[in-house]
Amino acid sequence: MSEKSLKTISSKMALKASSALEKHPLLFILVLSFAITLINEILGRHSAIGAVFFLFNYPLRFAANMFIVMLALSVSLLFKKRVFFIFFFSLLWLGLGITNGVVQFFRIAPFGFIDITLLPSIITIFGVYLKPWQIVLVVIAVLLALFFIVLVFIKTVKRAAIYKKAGISVLITAVCLACSFGITFFGHGNDNIEAIANIVEAYRQYGFSYSFMTGAFDRGITRPDFYSRDAVVRLVSSLKDSPETNVRPNIIMVQLESFFDPSYLENIELNENPIPVFTSLRDNYSSGFLTVPSVGAGTVNTEFEVLTGMSLDYFGLGEYPYSTVLREEACCSAARDLRALGYTAHAVHNNSATFYDRNIVFAQLGFDDFISIEYMEDVEYNPIGWAKDSILTNEISEALDSTPGRDFVFTVTVQGHGKYDLGEDFANTDGITITEDEDEDEAGAIAYYLSQLRETDEFIGSLVSALSRRAEPTVLVLYGDHLPNLDISPDDLQSGDLYATEYVIWDNMNLPEEDRDLSSFRLTAEVFKKLGLNGGILSKYHSTQAEKSYYDDGLKLLQYDMLYGKYYCYGGANPYRASPLTMGVTPIVITDAGWAEGRLTVFGAHLTPFSRIAVNGNELDTEFEGKGIISAELKAPPDEKDIITVRQVSSTSEILSESVGMHWGG
Repeated sequence: MSEKSLKTISSKMALKASSALEKHPLLFILVLSFAITLINEILGRHSAIGAVFFLFNYPLRFAANMFIVMLALSVSLLFKKRVFFIFFFSLLWLGLGITNGVVQFFRIAPFGFIDITLLPSIITIFGVYLKPWQIVLVVIAVLLALFFIVLVFIKTVKRAAIYKKAGISVLITAVCLACSFGITFFGHGNDNIEAIANIVEAYRQYGFSYSFMTGAFDRGITRPDFYSRDAVVRLVSSLKDSPETNVRPNIIMVQLESFFDPSYLENIELNENPIPVFTSLRDNYSSGFLTVPSVGAGTVNTEFEVLTGMSLDYFGLGEYPYSTVLREEACCSAARDLRALGYTAHAVHNNSATFYDRNIVFAQLGFDDFISIEYMEDVEYNPIGWAKDSILTNEISEALDSTPGRDFVFTVTVQGHGKYDLGEDFANTDGITITEDEDEDEAGAIAYYLSQLRETDEFIGSLVSALSRRAEPTVLVLYGDHLPNLDISPDDLQSGDLYATEYVIWDNMNLPEEDRDLSSFRLTAEVFKKLGLNGGILSKYHSTQAEKSYYDDGLKLLQYDMLYGKYYCYGGANPYRASPLTMGVTPIVITDAGWAEGRLTVFGAHLTPFSRIAVNGNELDTEFEGKGIISAELKAPPDEKDIITVRQVSSTSEILSESVGMHWGG
């Protein structure tokens, strides 16, 4: 078919569509909304059959999704350039649906509104999940979309206003949306979006548009119907201290990225155990399964539950409290509980300090200092660019050595992070046998994941050895944050539970072995109880009320009061403020500086590839030359009164700290 014929056909189709829009605007946007919703469900479920099943088995839920899209298209009718706005909103919804479909190729969790707010962190890891040519394609696609939006806006002619038809369309759509939404949300008892704890299940049961928009507006914890000062005070007053011991051990908690025992997978056979150290610890110390709030992603949500003792079940759909309430509100935490007992609280993470705003959140949680990758020397990286966990043994030891008293060290690893699908170059399956038909990429993904798992297990071994050599009572808590982002379904697991990882509590104090399964928000309370430590309100609540019939309601009541209520549990005011978080535990010091041939060189202690030279506050483009040496181009030598400093700068170019200045003139 000739280009001229194609243009003729497309012009005729455009004219027919335009005519249909003018004659029957409500019917036109109804059909278009139905098509967009169906396409987005196909993309989100990666299955046309699954989308059709959703349509016919849950027609009211499908209708709620359709009317959400249709409301935006109805509003478009109010404009004289309504063709443009219909095009724009249609493209927007299809773009969100395509993004959701693509995101689920890289992680199990679907695309939510919260991901838009996390873009500054997400952009920094694009290179891990996408090849350079794929990033180029994404940029081209975005630019083309913007070009067509502008082009359509310019080409679209203004038409006579149809305010009456537009108003009727908006009203009918709004009423239909309210009815379908209301029936969907309130018409199924406890089977509603608020009662679904995980975002994957919510999207599957309620559809993309519905869940996406719920995630946009559903934030925080809904006020309990029974919330009152008397109810909170009565609950808190029922909590009693447990008998305490005189032992105050160092407590190290290590959250292991995507760590789990692959022998639980039904579809592979292991010729060797990739995690012998963890297996041995599990067999000889207190351990159990840990129910976490995430699968395939969402590290910080497991982190949030462990540190605060709060359950994500009561927060908004897909919410990350690190990116919402904890950016503004100081909160109770294990760090604060232990500081009240005389501990120093350290956070350690071999990734960027600004990833998920940890440099802000750890201050809200009361940590004394934070050792992020920007402060780590001699870091090694795995094939896809994540820091290896082996560096953490030294960093944890430095944190313990930095104070004469007892320490709480909360550590988050990163080496096991996806993406695992690395293709043929990493398809060496030595050590495993695939018992089902798997393509080469799938085998490569599993083999690569196992190789990282082995190295993380070796880190665990080195850490236990290092702690064993210390003449201090110590407890080490190890746990997986979520299952890896492999192509795993419940049927692939012996437990059938995608939200179950494991924990182990090692110690050098001969504590009794007590195995039990826990939710991640109860893990810290379990450790405190085991050690005879009295923590804060939530720790006591978990330790004493977990078997009570009102346990869930009481937990929601306390969480609401602590973060969104009147702070009745604290006497009417939040006692917490953000701590003056120190970045790193060893100061970065300039020992000398020199200038020669247009280059300024700075010598010092604890310099890293994230160190930047600044002259009188003006940051220079700095190169890391090697241990203790950084340099930057500077055409002329500094003046005698100039002050040289070294800044530690994150991957998002945020200044984390700055050294004491050195006068160039001495």
